[in-house]
Amino acid sequence: MNEMTSVRTAAIAVLLFSACAWALVTATGTRAPQPGSGRTPVLVELFTSEGCSSCPPADDLLRRLLQDQPIEGVEVIAISEHVDYWNRLGWTDPFSSSRYSDRQSQFADAFGAGQIYTPQLVIDGRLQVVGSDWPAVRRAVLDAARSPRASVAVSAARSPDNRRAVVRVAVQDLPARAPKSALHVMVAIVEDQLITEVRRGENARRRLQHDAVARGLASIGSVGEADREGEFAGDIALQKEWVPGRLRVVAFLQDESTRRVVGAASASLK
Repeated sequence: MNEMTSVRTAAIAVLLFSACAWALVTATGTRAPQPGSGRTPVLVELFTSEGCSSCPPADDLLRRLLQDQPIEGVEVIAISEHVDYWNRLGWTDPFSSSRYSDRQSQFADAFGAGQIYTPQLVIDGRLQVVGSDWPAVRRAVLDAARSPRASVAVSAARSPDNRRAVVRVAVQDLPARAPKSALHVMVAIVEDQLITEVRRGENARRRLQHDAVARGLASIGSVGEADREGEFAGDIALQKEWVPGRLRVVAFLQDESTRRVVGAASASLK
């Protein structure tokens, strides 16, 4: 487990400073951006686990980023991806999946780090920071927001039998240097307001709350299939235990080779 916890000391060290810095930001009473606000969408992916004692502060920070949207000029679009490699240490995270562990490993390869840890926040597939370090998160998000990006719009609706989410994604205005055939149209179903009473492991006897938890993640096409721009559609299966009023859909364009994200959007699942 040394590889998985190599940054734990650093994560803990930034918690008090991050909390103070966040208090200064939230004291301004920033409101979440409204549609058409002109904010730049930036995708943040948090790799986390209920079995990791350093992760709850990062989960809380992600929730505040979504609710308060405190970074001027930026719309934070978030996905919380629970990895499964902590499960063997006493607590099985009910939201974990090997697919998110694999996705984190792909980012590690792309970054040339060869090492994974929690809590890790990946911003637009191009930058990574400790997920609880608010000053570092803010800097990375602002840096990512300066990069050219495509215009992405997404809508979603439940099928008549309530078993599937029917998702439509529109892509326009790709950056001039965007790849011509390696941009995947990715869609995630995320759920908010999830609460767990942890009974074992490092977070035993803690009550944890999560937002934007990945429930499903899939590719519904490649931009090259639509002459670099166009509309895409796909279905994602819905499970009975997912609460309809808490579900949202996140769509983003990701370079298959570099893992970088060049556009993102989110919408409620009606």
